[in-house]
Amino acid sequence: MRVAVVVRSLKIGGMERVAVNLAEAFADEGHESHLIYFKEKGRVFTPKTSVHLHHFNLDKILRLTLIGAVLGLFAKLLNALYRNSFFLYNGLLLAPIFQYKLTKLEKEYGKFDLIIMRGHGTFELIWPFRDERVVQMVESVFIRHGSWLDDLYIRCVYSRKNLAGVSSGVKERILEVLKASSVEAKSVEVVHNPLDVALIQKKADEYKPDIDEQYILSVGRITPNKNISFLLESYQYAREHLALSLPLVLVGGGHDLPNIKSKIETLQLVPHIKLLGLLENPYPWMKQACLLTSTSKAEGFGMVLVEALACHTKILSTKSKGGVRDIMVGELENYLVDFKIEEFAKKIVQSLTEKKELDFEAFTHPFLPSSIVKKYKELYL
Repeated sequence: MRVAVVVRSLKIGGMERVAVNLAEAFADEGHESHLIYFKEKGRVFTPKTSVHLHHFNLDKILRLTLIGAVLGLFAKLLNALYRNSFFLYNGLLLAPIFQYKLTKLEKEYGKFDLIIMRGHGTFELIWPFRDERVVQMVESVFIRHGSWLDDLYIRCVYSRKNLAGVSSGVKERILEVLKASSVEAKSVEVVHNPLDVALIQKKADEYKPDIDEQYILSVGRITPNKNISFLLESYQYAREHLALSLPLVLVGGGHDLPNIKSKIETLQLVPHIKLLGLLENPYPWMKQACLLTSTSKAEGFGMVLVEALACHTKILSTKSKGGVRDIMVGELENYLVDFKIEEFAKKIVQSLTEKKELDFEAFTHPFLPSSIVKKYKELYL
């Protein structure tokens, strides 16, 4: 089988990392796997040599043609008049270029049996492109609808296409938006993100974290949705009322970081919190952590939780919207907590002190690459 995974960029991020994991999963299962990306800026990920990597620089090709450059400028002017409408004109310009590049690639390697596109940032760039072999993987529950422009976006990006959510929660959101927008997709399924447990465990041993004591960990972009303020307040409560003494380590960067730094100072937690910023390989920190916490308001899937399980690290999560409940099953349901500071603080302390051993392999098995590849084949071939 010949498969292409298409993603907007390969910068640091969960979606980008998963795109690489998926391309490698197909290659590891003996299939011819290709990874196509559009944006070179900020690239940090490179797949295994068993994956064919292709950079389709659609913007550059558009700029190199006089008519393309003029039309691109015209699209930007129209976007100034109708805010958030740039995807509409830009897609009309870039989709034919993508079709040309794909056709050229298939002349060299042969026809693809399956084309998997990941994320709205990818879909909208080439939304007019239609092909029965394409599956659009929706990563997030944050799908706007209601205004005429939002509903037009849904119609352009989703109508008569194969859609799949990365979790049951995302699928529910897709169906809700389709109904509200009076748009019909060709199909709507669920396919979870793949997890290369062996690779994560290997990377977890690449270096030793620069800390001499036990600690609690949070990994993810520092944005309002990640709800780090809630984590800080829960952590402070646990220190003041529940005798918690372990430091808290935050891995990640984002536009909400200044607010989080201010919050840390306000709560007088500066001596107890370590800010590491973005890490290309956070797994050694995961492996050594006593507990990984997730306090997001919503998660498309919650990959960081599964990655922590692969590192044999306990996890604790809020009852966020989206895909967390697909991960927190069986015994792990006991580590799902309401958005209540005192309750979350108590659960942190309880998780740290209990001696119960978890069957980490059982909880990661549904997300193994072989299982995910099999799911794609069952649904789309």
